[in-house]
Amino acid sequence: MGEHIARHIQGLLVSGQISPGDYLPSQRELAARYGTSVAAVREAISILSAAGVLDARPGRGTVVLPVSEQAPSINLWMGVVHNEAEALAFLDTRRLLEHYTIAHAVTNASAEQRAGLLRLLEKLRQTRAEPEAFVQADLQLHHAIAQAAGNPVVLRLLEALRIPLANVMRAAIGELMSQGHFDSVYAVHEEIVRSILNGDVPQATDAFDRMLAQTIEDGALGRALGRPEDAEPALGPEFSEDLHWNLTRLIGPMADVLIPETAAELGLDVGSMTRRHLSRYLPHLSHHLPAAKRDEWRALSELLLRRYAPD
Repeated sequence: MGEHIARHIQGLLVSGQISPGDYLPSQRELAARYGTSVAAVREAISILSAAGVLDARPGRGTVVLPVSEQAPSINLWMGVVHNEAEALAFLDTRRLLEHYTIAHAVTNASAEQRAGLLRLLEKLRQTRAEPEAFVQADLQLHHAIAQAAGNPVVLRLLEALRIPLANVMRAAIGELMSQGHFDSVYAVHEEIVRSILNGDVPQATDAFDRMLAQTIEDGALGRALGRPEDAEPALGPEFSEDLHWNLTRLIGPMADVLIPETAAELGLDVGSMTRRHLSRYLPHLSHHLPAAKRDEWRALSELLLRRYAPD
């Protein structure tokens, strides 16, 4: 519905019924006019803002921008995500941009912006069992990180992706929450923010990558977008025992803690892992090992991959 409203408003501009410099009615008035919800109007305004057609500012209203400031109208199609492959492409683009914003937020964020990240993190924590509230709070948090980075061009690129990303997230978050993954999803966001505040760029970007993996690797996104459940069988107890034996030999009893915790960070359970999970899980586990043990673990990982996920 939001995309249809956006197209209608753009049509009013093209026909001259509204002009650059005009202010739109309030969101409530527009909702009444279109016979829809305020949320749908808000989505339309977000689409047009991302396209550079409107400038919406809290407390000041929504103004139509001059044509010279408007981005190409093809940005309007970006409210739609047609399939899982397209959703994954949006997520990959987001990853590239967010790695940049995280790195620059570490060095450029003001004291006020840093405090704002903590406030938004707390807002995110309070969205348990409310998928839509989570989506909106998540978008606000990542927008604040992008603002702290200090690059208006990158900020605008992320704004252009805002609507499709919201739709991708909306598709997956409900699935993840229904499976009881809220705590692990929130924990990764907390790690991103804490790492930014502590000046640890690698830790923050690694946490962001795990956040995306949590959506992709356990199939939540595919299921939400209509892909049938993966029929690939779980590796089962033989793999679990092999993994446990090798890691215990390497680091001792800490393996009992590390194996399930690192799996949970990716939204996985060791007992239900399939072949496709290993290429993500085994390298991720390496990040949690002492540096002196990582080369040996890399060799063990290759052995496990050959044994359980041969080409």
